[in-house]
Amino acid sequence: MNINSSYKFLLAALMLGTSCNKFVDVALPNSQISTAAAFADDEKANSSMRGIYASTQNVLGSGPFSGVFSSCLGLASDELKSVSYNDDNQAFADNNLTAGSSGVSAIWTGLYNTLYQVNVLLENVKGAPGVSAPVKQQLLGEAHFLRAYCYFYLVNSFGDVPMPVTSDYRVNALLPRTPADKVYELILSDLAYAQENAGAAYTAAGKRIRVNKWTATALLARVQLYRKNWVEAEKQATAVIGAGPYTMESLNNVFLLTSKEAIFQFANAGTNIYTIEGGRMTGKATNPNYRFTTWLAKAFETGDQRLASWTLQASNGDTAYYKYKAIDSGIGEAVVMFRLAEQYLIRAEARAQQNKLADAIADIDVIRKRAGLPVVANVNPGIAKDALLQLIYKERMTELFGEQGHRWFDVKRTGQADALYSVRKPRWRKEAILLPIPLDDRQKNPNLTQNEGYE
Repeated sequence: MNINSSYKFLLAALMLGTSCNKFVDVALPNSQISTAAAFADDEKANSSMRGIYASTQNVLGSGPFSGVFSSCLGLASDELKSVSYNDDNQAFADNNLTAGSSGVSAIWTGLYNTLYQVNVLLENVKGAPGVSAPVKQQLLGEAHFLRAYCYFYLVNSFGDVPMPVTSDYRVNALLPRTPADKVYELILSDLAYAQENAGAAYTAAGKRIRVNKWTATALLARVQLYRKNWVEAEKQATAVIGAGPYTMESLNNVFLLTSKEAIFQFANAGTNIYTIEGGRMTGKATNPNYRFTTWLAKAFETGDQRLASWTLQASNGDTAYYKYKAIDSGIGEAVVMFRLAEQYLIRAEARAQQNKLADAIADIDVIRKRAGLPVVANVNPGIAKDALLQLIYKERMTELFGEQGHRWFDVKRTGQADALYSVRKPRWRKEAILLPIPLDDRQKNPNLTQNEGYE
C-alpha cells in the first residue's frame, strides 16, 4: 500500500466525474502545516477532524463516500444500469474487473487515504497539551468510528486487507494482508470505543454531520448482522431505534439536511446545497445517470410510493434513480450514510433469524406502511420464516437501492450471489464477489497478494 511519508492530511486524491470511474489526478496542496500546529488547541484539533470529513466530499476528496460505492457497486450488483458506459463502468456491470480498474483504485486509495488521516489524528490528539480533555474524548471517539467504518468497507469489498494502525510509512509500506476476522476484531474494538467516547449529542445543533455514539451503534448493528450475530444485531438496532432523536420521515424528506431519520450524514462541500452523491447518481433530471435494472424494477409492488418519491421516468421509459434532487430543486441535502429505516430492517432480519416472527413483522411493517404498501400483519400474519426473510431482503432492495453498495453486500453476505447473479449477470463468475487488489499498490508492495481469479 502506498503511504505518504510526511505528516500531513491527504486532502487530495481523486476528482470524480458523473460516472463511477471518471477520475482526474489532482496535485496535493502546496501549503502544509505541521502536526503540532494542527493540534495546538481545541479549535485547531476540531478543524483537523472537520478536514477529514470534508475530504470525503469535496472535489479534492477521497471518493468512495461521494458516490463511488453507490454507482460502482450498484452496477456490479443487479440493481442499477448506466445511461452510458465507458470501459470501467462496463467492467463493473459485467463483473469483469481487472487489477487496473480506476474505480477499484478509487475505493481502495480513498479508504486508505482516510485511514491515514485518522491515524495521524489518533496519534497526535491524545497527547496534545493544548487540547482539552472533553474535546480529546470526542475527537478520539469520532476517529475510532471512522477507522472502523473504513475497514468495514475494505474487508467487505476486498476480503483480507492490510491493516495499518499507524501513520508511519516505514511500518505501512510493506504490510501484508490481515485476515478478515482480525480486521473485524479491530472494527468491533473501535466501535466499542466510539460508543463510550463519542458522546450522545451532535456537535452542530440541528445537524447530523458529526459522529456520535448512536452512529457507532448503528454501524455496530450492521456489523453484527453481517457477522450473523443475531442477538447482538437486534440489541444494537433496538438501542438506536429507542434513542430518541430519530424518527421515520416522510419519503420526500429522508435525504434532506434537516432529515430526522438521518443518524449520520456527510455535509456537502463548501456552501453547496447539492451533494456530490446526487450529482453523480442523478445528474440532471432531464437525463438521469443511473436507471433500474429489470430486477430492481420488478421488486417494487404496485402502489409503492417510493417510486413516486425517489425515482423518475427517463425519456426512454426507464425508471431512474432520483433520491437526491437538490441539483434540480435547490433544496438543501446531505449524503445520508446511516438512517433509521436501515435499523428497522436490521432488527427485522435479526428477529426473523431468531424465530421472533411477530416482532420481525412489526419492524418490516414500519417500512411497508411508509411506502404505502399493505402491512404483513394484516395480509399475511402467518408468514413462514424463510418467506419472511425473503420479504425482508426484498424490502432492503427497494428501500436502500443506490445507497452505498447495500445491495451488493446484502447478496454476498446472505449467500445468494452465485444463485442470483449466475442467472442475472451473463458474465458472472464466483470470484467476482471480491474486488481485485489494485495493480499499482501490488507493484509498490510485493507482500500484497491478489484475490483469486485476478492474477
